[in-house]
Amino acid sequence: MDYTILAIVGLIAGVLGGLLGIGGAVVMIPAMMWIFGSVDAAGRQQLYQYQAAAMIVSFLMAGPAALKHYRVKAIYGSVWKIIAPVAAVATIAGIAFTRIPFFTGDGAVYIRHAFGAILIYVVLYNIYKLKKHKTDGVSRPEAALLPVWKKGVVGGVMGFFAGLFGIGGGAQAVPMMQIFLHMPLRNAVATSAVTIFSISWIGAIVRNVTLGNDGSIIRSLILAGVLAPTAMIGGYIGGHLTHTLPLRIVRIVFVIVIGIAAWKMFTA
Repeated sequence: MDYTILAIVGLIAGVLGGLLGIGGAVVMIPAMMWIFGSVDAAGRQQLYQYQAAAMIVSFLMAGPAALKHYRVKAIYGSVWKIIAPVAAVATIAGIAFTRIPFFTGDGAVYIRHAFGAILIYVVLYNIYKLKKHKTDGVSRPEAALLPVWKKGVVGGVMGFFAGLFGIGGGAQAVPMMQIFLHMPLRNAVATSAVTIFSISWIGAIVRNVTLGNDGSIIRSLILAGVLAPTAMIGGYIGGHLTHTLPLRIVRIVFVIVIGIAAWKMFTA
């Protein structure tokens, strides 16, 4: 029954991830903590175990979503080609940060609480955006002329948080693309999705290889194997819905789901 629920979680995470360019881990990680608990039978924190599984799934589900965004020509290639390599390096740095002794073992709870704080930020940002109806932004040619350092900052923040929290990084990248790069929401979502697909495989490998006493690669693969099939289907559906659903409805649903996830990070 637990794995059936997990498969459903994969579908939901895939739809939301594809829809909003966030990778889906912000749904998967809290859900796994809810289903299986935050500690194992030996009393070990399982956050990094769940991160390892979620990073594998983020890569697999981002592919179908990125394909859909590519087909409708929503990706800003000039932005992606800068933020992707920076984010890849920053992802490894974020994972390395979690290996500091203070954050290993029971110290993982601090990462969990920080993750919860980031989710609260995402909720508040999207509530703010509900009041904003302006949907325009820079055009594709204008985006190509944006300073390289600005794109690099977005990539650095995206990658570091992806490695630190085991997420795709889109929860940070999409708002930053809108605020910092002045990109339209749909194009920010599309560019975030293709970036997640480009870099998440690196984070997945490094996170799983460095699990150590915080989990096993076999368990990570089992969890990812249950989540991935439905998440990939959901990712394609979500990528399609990005360009068809009213964004106001999307934001309302997103705020509710992420709000629940944030609460779970502080109460697990």
